[in-house]
Amino acid sequence: MPTRPEYSGLRPESRAPSFKVSTRQLGMIVLFASLSVLFTASLVAYLITRLRAEVWQTPAMPALPRGLLASTATLVALSFCVQRAVTAVRHNRHESLVKNLWLTLLFAVAFLAGQSLNWLYMQQAALAPGTRTLYPFTFFLLTGLHAAHIAGGFIPLGIVLSRARRREYSSSNHEGVLLCAQYWHYLGVVWLVLLGTLYVAT
Repeated sequence: MPTRPEYSGLRPESRAPSFKVSTRQLGMIVLFASLSVLFTASLVAYLITRLRAEVWQTPAMPALPRGLLASTATLVALSFCVQRAVTAVRHNRHESLVKNLWLTLLFAVAFLAGQSLNWLYMQQAALAPGTRTLYPFTFFLLTGLHAAHIAGGFIPLGIVLSRARRREYSSSNHEGVLLCAQYWHYLGVVWLVLLGTLYVAT
């Protein structure tokens, strides 16, 4: 008499989950979480300072620099170029990949140059008579913190650009380009949040 096969407790269709995250991608997620805590704490401190200040802007103090809008446009162009670099590597267009990475670097430098002009404008305003408030200081704090991470982004961008010039990336191996793009997109979103907060609170 034939015996029934033992029940193993596993369904035939059972399989391992398909969702996987690489070690480097996990590290990037942790980095974003840490940076989000840092920027959120800075914004909270800024808003508390703003609400408690008896005098925020004196009549002699100017509004926010108009150059901030140009800086925003520069970051939008930067995100566009770095995303085009991702598209290019997915289609094995190495020349387009390198070109768009160079443009990303160029716009990052242009952003810092524009921010330098904005800081110079605000510094001159802060030194004017009757402008001794925390308004200029908090502006330098928020925009300077963001600019520091823009400057830090030159390191991974330079590494990715160097490897792209050596044709080390392909449609099946381009995680470095993806992670670099994620970093710059993240800084773009952070900048929009900071800028919106500055305009609303000011």
